[in-house]
Amino acid sequence: MSLSICLFTDVCLPTLGGAQTVLDQLCRQLGRLGHRPVVVAPPAREPFDDRQLGYPVIRHRRQWSKRFAVRAILPRLLALHARHHFDIVHCHAAYPQAYVALTLRQLTGIPYVVRPHGADVLPDDAIRRVPRLAHRMTRALTAADAVIAQGDALRDVILGIGVAADRIVTINNGVDVAAFATAEPFPHPRRYILGLGSLVPHKGFDLLVDAYARLRDPAVDLLIAGDGGESAALEAQVERLGLRDRVRLIGPVTGDRKVSLYRSAAFFTCPSRREPFANVILEALASGLPVVATDVGGNRELVHSEVNGLLCQPESPISLATAMQRLLDEPAITARLRAAALPSIVDHDWPQVAARYVDAYRAVVPAAQGSRS
Repeated sequence: MSLSICLFTDVCLPTLGGAQTVLDQLCRQLGRLGHRPVVVAPPAREPFDDRQLGYPVIRHRRQWSKRFAVRAILPRLLALHARHHFDIVHCHAAYPQAYVALTLRQLTGIPYVVRPHGADVLPDDAIRRVPRLAHRMTRALTAADAVIAQGDALRDVILGIGVAADRIVTINNGVDVAAFATAEPFPHPRRYILGLGSLVPHKGFDLLVDAYARLRDPAVDLLIAGDGGESAALEAQVERLGLRDRVRLIGPVTGDRKVSLYRSAAFFTCPSRREPFANVILEALASGLPVVATDVGGNRELVHSEVNGLLCQPESPISLATAMQRLLDEPAITARLRAAALPSIVDHDWPQVAARYVDAYRAVVPAAQGSRS
């Protein structure tokens, strides 16, 4: 039975990030399984041909505020429903998508599930700091037919918001294991440690640079891939510490270049101050890399210390440096962790993850709707 699925999101390619990657991979897999995903998203911020994605993307006018007129998109959604006969709405964000979907269900009866990005439901997020928005989000989440948590850490957060336990479905993010299986060597002349992600404060790359400065091995470089508002501050930090010749901020990477960057690294680091669930850790493990990560949130669900990586104290360059130095000094341990990396995440391969989403959809879609094709 084919499902018509509206994926209502605030993020979509070509903008890069973990949430965008999840959305893209999920849509591709749903199509391969015979379902009919339709993405409803704000416009791209740069010229981009949506046809190359291989699934329909309907762009709507970007909302100028999360406080006012957030349900102005309802007429557009109703028109799309008349055309596509949606069986379910998948809200790829907690707010305002879920808040809009609640009203859409009241008007049409279409069930909705919510997959928070992670940070959007954390207690210190901007939405939860505004009482009016927090109330709307809470109302929409607690009324949802199902809420999808990326891992146990987010499940606890969602429970704390007031969502009933039997409405929470834990589905970890996926990774395209085959895509990370092989790659050409990355063109860097020296051995290197890798960090990758958005250059924003909570990702902790300033901690990583401080930790790297404490290492005793000058024969290994540090490459940090990604972009964001902290790039200038990180460049200044590198300069201040006299690391210009050994630390490189190489900007965003995609496709084969990203895979090569992973596979040629000595090991991967995730120094986040908070991390609901890190796609970059999945990608690193799929590439066969040991991971050094801070013991926060979703990191501890993916990195099993002394099995496929090492966990260290958050907010501690000393603890991070100690773990990194250990992998540099003890090749036998590094080799053992590397051998366990890929086997530790085989059940995160995207075909399996997409099947879990379909199961979650079917659990809330009435049989009469699910039988449409």
